[in-house]
Amino acid sequence: MKMHLLVIADSLHYDAGLTSRQSYLDQFVQQLERSGQEVVVTYHAPMALCTIADVLQRVPLQRYDLIILQVANRHLRDSGLALRPTTGERLREYAMAWAVRIQWWLDRVRPLREVHQQLARILETLRFHRHRVILLTPFPHREPVSGWLRRKGSDLLKSEGRYRGFRVFDVQALIDSREEFFITGDRERLNAISHELIGRRLYDFYRTEPSITTGSLKQDS
Repeated sequence: MKMHLLVIADSLHYDAGLTSRQSYLDQFVQQLERSGQEVVVTYHAPMALCTIADVLQRVPLQRYDLIILQVANRHLRDSGLALRPTTGERLREYAMAWAVRIQWWLDRVRPLREVHQQLARILETLRFHRHRVILLTPFPHREPVSGWLRRKGSDLLKSEGRYRGFRVFDVQALIDSREEFFITGDRERLNAISHELIGRRLYDFYRTEPSITTGSLKQDS
């Protein structure tokens, strides 16, 4: 019997620097196949955050046995970051990281507000299918501003997702911003070892976690 898997993600561009079938999604599918499943995968990636809810409304969600979403990676990053920053650029990054913390206390961090708004739309679209959905938190990042945004975004996704009864796989509880988890010389893209670890743990999570959390759920109307 075939298993139909739908992947909605904005992180497949992280596969650059990896060889074939090394991404966490490939690792996850390989684990399913080893367990005897025949897996048919449909990808929708990369996608802008603001388009995901609209795309989901057009997709025949009832057709899929499992839906994996990992959103907001590209949204929760400093678009002006340097790949190999100078000492002066690093000092500027740390100053900006403190500035964005102050803005957060004042509720003025626009990317986080936008993620919160769009996430509410996405989860509302998926609410009748939540028993077949796994949400993944954003990947960590080694640049201070982007790393802080990703951590806050992960907290937001965990809180909102679990409140609405979705399973949430916390990537940042598994992989942090240490250099050993990233491609050499790259502050954004995870290396093959990290992808393998995420893929294997995601499979364990899929096999062991109940399909609907036992916490507070919003009532469907």
